[in-house]
Amino acid sequence: MIIKTLGKIRPHRYANKDFRRWMGDAIGKATQDQLLASFIYTTEATYAQSILGILYEHVQDVSRERAEAKARQTAALADTPKPIADLCRAAACQLVEGLADELTEAEQALDEARTAFKKMKDTFGDPAVRRHRQTAKSSEPSPFETMMPLWSQYSDAADRVAELLNADAEELHRVAMLDAHRMAFVRSEASMTLEQIHALHHSEFEQLAADLVRRDGYRVTRSGGGAGDLGADVIAESPQGEIVVIQCKHRASAGSGAIGSPDLQRLNGTARPVHNADLVIAMTNGTFSLPARRFADSQKIHLVEAQKLERWATWGQPLSEVLELI
Repeated sequence: MIIKTLGKIRPHRYANKDFRRWMGDAIGKATQDQLLASFIYTTEATYAQSILGILYEHVQDVSRERAEAKARQTAALADTPKPIADLCRAAACQLVEGLADELTEAEQALDEARTAFKKMKDTFGDPAVRRHRQTAKSSEPSPFETMMPLWSQYSDAADRVAELLNADAEELHRVAMLDAHRMAFVRSEASMTLEQIHALHHSEFEQLAADLVRRDGYRVTRSGGGAGDLGADVIAESPQGEIVVIQCKHRASAGSGAIGSPDLQRLNGTARPVHNADLVIAMTNGTFSLPARRFADSQKIHLVEAQKLERWATWGQPLSEVLELI
């Protein structure tokens, strides 16, 4: 073999004379097949190392995004209204779950790539030349070939992660817009705090329920109870034609006694049989007892206690969201 003395690539001049002689003899005896096999091997190794580095960075990126999402999921959000905080945590939870699956797949791909790369390094030297000759004649894939599916897998995974992050950004934008809308509502005259609601007369409390469903697009046919109301203080019709019956139980303060099951039993006895209700609601500015909650659950009666009432009256959430019907 002839080495061009003016070429850019020349053998290293080893300080040890034996090394110089050995390398000179080996280079002089090298065949074209050996040189091509060595070139292919080193090129494969270069690409394999690059793929390994990219897969490693992908694992790090997904792990970092997941850690940030988990931090959002457990953030205190003390200054954020609960409805908005709940939406923020729900978005973070969805992102965490999606990234957890992606991280598992990414770590598995990285492990497989490391195994393939180690096998390439273990076969370095003359055995690698023979391997290239043998691989061409056999169906057994080389270590480098086993990394090709991992590269395709990474490309698809990177797209999926980008979609997850884009969906999360869009959801946070939606929540931010909703927060702005809610804050505007809170500052408006239409908003009523729980303290103001506690100060209402029971008849004003019934009127509040009528005003709230009317605000949400319902047509009110009864806006106050009294003698002979048969458990229906407010009756309204939704835009879809559903009949909604609401029984109102006002408490002078949040610390007053809880609403018990007898009140709900009377409501249940008339709401559907007498008033043809499709949706039955018991509303209070206080709380419901555990037996009342169990009875309501068994009879499909929706309960609006102080917490939900605040979302409805103070923050302006529509009834369907307050009752979690959507």
